[in-house]
Amino acid sequence: MTATPLVVAVDCSTTAAKAIVVDPSGQVVGTGAHPLETRSPATHWFEQQAEQWWTATDLAVRQALEDVPDRAAVAAICVTHQRESFVCLDSDDRPLRPAILWMDGRADVEARHYGTDRVELLSGKPADITPGLYKLLWLRDREPETMARCHRVADVHTFLVHAMTGRWASSNSSVDPLALIDQATGDYADELLELAGLRREQLPDLVPTGTSLGPLRTEVSRSWGLDDDVVVVAGLGDGQAAGVGLDVTHPGAAYLVLGTAVVIGSETTSYLPARAYRSMISATPGQTTVETFSSSGTYLSTWFRSEFGDPQLAGAPDPQLERDAAAVPAGSERLLTLPYWNGAQTPHWDSQASGVTLGWRGCHTRAHFYRSLLEGITFELRMQLDGLEEARGERVEVLRAMGGGARSPLWTQILADVFDRPIEVCASGEVSALGAAAVAFTSIGRYGSLDEAAAAVARTDAVVDPRPEVAAEYEQLRDVYRSVFAETRDLLHRLHAHDDTRGERP
Repeated sequence: MTATPLVVAVDCSTTAAKAIVVDPSGQVVGTGAHPLETRSPATHWFEQQAEQWWTATDLAVRQALEDVPDRAAVAAICVTHQRESFVCLDSDDRPLRPAILWMDGRADVEARHYGTDRVELLSGKPADITPGLYKLLWLRDREPETMARCHRVADVHTFLVHAMTGRWASSNSSVDPLALIDQATGDYADELLELAGLRREQLPDLVPTGTSLGPLRTEVSRSWGLDDDVVVVAGLGDGQAAGVGLDVTHPGAAYLVLGTAVVIGSETTSYLPARAYRSMISATPGQTTVETFSSSGTYLSTWFRSEFGDPQLAGAPDPQLERDAAAVPAGSERLLTLPYWNGAQTPHWDSQASGVTLGWRGCHTRAHFYRSLLEGITFELRMQLDGLEEARGERVEVLRAMGGGARSPLWTQILADVFDRPIEVCASGEVSALGAAAVAFTSIGRYGSLDEAAAAVARTDAVVDPRPEVAAEYEQLRDVYRSVFAETRDLLHRLHAHDDTRGERP
């Protein structure tokens, strides 16, 4: 028999809305998913129709509930979501324009111009294209007609909560990635609102993660076949949720997200601003989630397979390519790649950086290049972890990996060897959604603390151990890798000095 109560957890990510129905042990008893369409109307621009966030979520939840015979057991629903993405709404709560996504690069100039030390200190976010603040500044300066009619600004969580409850409210953990909140207080920063040209009433009411936002609207609960007392619990962004879903709730552990972007995240017991990471409001009261970030993760391996792989696979994982690359010696026979296809984030925060591959010789093959890309991303991640540990003053003892890249035995072995510590892999399931489920179970009192709930739902599929001799080889190569960007930075800036494709309307 299914354990009760059950909760519905939604992950409205960049590519799809996914829903799972979960019991208190973390067992998934129902799943659903519906894709989202992303458009790129200009170079570096990425947009979605915000209405799809709700229609896809609705369809995913309906599909997940089809597998649940006793829907009366469902007690709560909680949402996790793609962060930094937002939509501007008019006075009738209709989108004024397509939503701008986290990976959209149009606000490069604004990030460099407005990303002062003061803004970084307040928001906890080093200046970069991802925080919503800089895209709001882009809209202020380039689409003033949009902002003049803007009645509300809604992140994905706010938009979905309103569809479910009718309330314009969100968790501070969800809104925080927009970079409008003071990390020290957890409330909107008046200085940042003034900079963006926004008023508080244009933004959602803030509550802590795990707060009950009230019951589902009657028409929603009935359409899903749920009782009228099912509560909507304030969720959190997908990165913080991944940490909860992997039982990373204390400073000694870290989560490693191997997705389109790659992230290392851990916890601190206070706000410690540093350019070695970006700070996010944690789901655990009194703590801060700190994350390194690089936008070239599985994006890069997918790009390689799309451009140089089997055309019939259209960029999908290629077992033969993985086997060929695994047969290449560690270090790709001295082929070294700087993986800045989408600029450099932690710790350089340099949008004018780009990719470099160093050391080409006649012995190198397609498999060498592919392996060097994975090694380059991993060298970057190790450098980021070193910086995080140094800034925080505490070593990470446990690394837990999730995301599409965690399904690659080749990449997870490279990670273990470069980090020179075991990698606990969770390659199956919706980890961020499991984190949202843990928040929901804590909110309804099924567990006494989020730590307890996280430990109950977390799963480990495998542990990959480092190989000492390979770790030593990679240690030597890391010395070279650390010098590559320093030696090429000025050349890359000169190369891209006249790149004016960002920020221009099509």
